[in-house]
Amino acid sequence: MPIRGKLEGGFEAKSSADMFWGALRNWYTLFPKAFTSVYKAVEVVEGDGKAVGSVFHVSISEDSPFAKSVREKIEAVDDAKRTLIMDVAGIDENVFKIYKKYVLHVSVTPKGNGSEVKVAVEYENPTENDPVPTEFIDVEVQGFKDLDAYLQNK
Repeated sequence: MPIRGKLEGGFEAKSSADMFWGALRNWYTLFPKAFTSVYKAVEVVEGDGKAVGSVFHVSISEDSPFAKSVREKIEAVDDAKRTLIMDVAGIDENVFKIYKKYVLHVSVTPKGNGSEVKVAVEYENPTENDPVPTEFIDVEVQGFKDLDAYLQNK
């Protein structure tokens, strides 16, 4: 029987909501430049990279313990509310060869001079014996913290 769940995390960013959101909306060009040890390349294979339905092929560093490449698709985006939902499908449409579903939710809201970044991962395990992806929410949050640090040092 499949197991479905949602993991949540977040942090307070030093970057303004507009700055952080702008970087997030251009992640496919920014991440390979900013995080060369993780992202080898990101290619837009469908759409314009901004609209719902845009699909990306992401080549990840050979050092990654999770996957060497993934396919990501924008499921929903709201620039006014600064929310983004990405379906992350791994090799052969099976995320990291374990999860049947892995959907990333990100929201950015103004908070003082900075912003609050909320991150959630919806997942589906094929069976109850498969691991809950608890380490992935930590990796996602840390990646966005790294983005904030990069923006602060630009």
